[in-house]
Amino acid sequence: MKHLKTLLLFLLIFTSCTSKKTVTGLYGKCGKGYYACNQILLKSDNTFEYFVFMDVGGKNIIKGNWIQIAKDSIKLNTFNQPKTPQTTIKGSINPSRNNSIKIKLIDSALPIASAFIVVNDQLNGKATNIEGDVELEVKKLKTITYYYLGREETIMIDNPNYNEIEILIKDIDITGFPKYFTNQIILVQNQKLYLNDLLSLKKTRIQNKQW
Repeated sequence: MKHLKTLLLFLLIFTSCTSKKTVTGLYGKCGKGYYACNQILLKSDNTFEYFVFMDVGGKNIIKGNWIQIAKDSIKLNTFNQPKTPQTTIKGSINPSRNNSIKIKLIDSALPIASAFIVVNDQLNGKATNIEGDVELEVKKLKTITYYYLGREETIMIDNPNYNEIEILIKDIDITGFPKYFTNQIILVQNQKLYLNDLLSLKKTRIQNKQW
């Protein structure tokens, strides 16, 4: 029985090490004279480095931890995480307001000007002013949608009687490359990492590393 337990423990360790070994390594090969390049290095200590090069934006490297959560998938978390990972709201009721609402849009640092705001999926909307404020006519509030720097987000309002709302939006990534991953699930199949529907990186030799 003792020998059986030892054997099972050995097989468990061997299987774990073998699984990790098949996932670790460099993914993504950049051709000569490339204008854009993406590479990920998965290290055996469960850290990773993600290299992104764009002709306009230059070279960027982000680092973090990875874990294998299934035979065909891993999860990435960068060391650097967003200050505001989720959009939140603060709502209140001002009795002096009749059939109108005031919305303030802010991020972690400043009010957001020139964002387009639509409520209840109406066709018409308004842009926020320099203070991040906008006023719209509506009786009962259901949803607020903002459009800003290519981002569109719809927020469900749990109290339809709110007529003054402050929206703190999650951090916006406008750099053209990801600054961070938060519990990002990556598919691993056939020696490839599938970062999204459009980008996959094939496993390659470590000698092809570009940084």
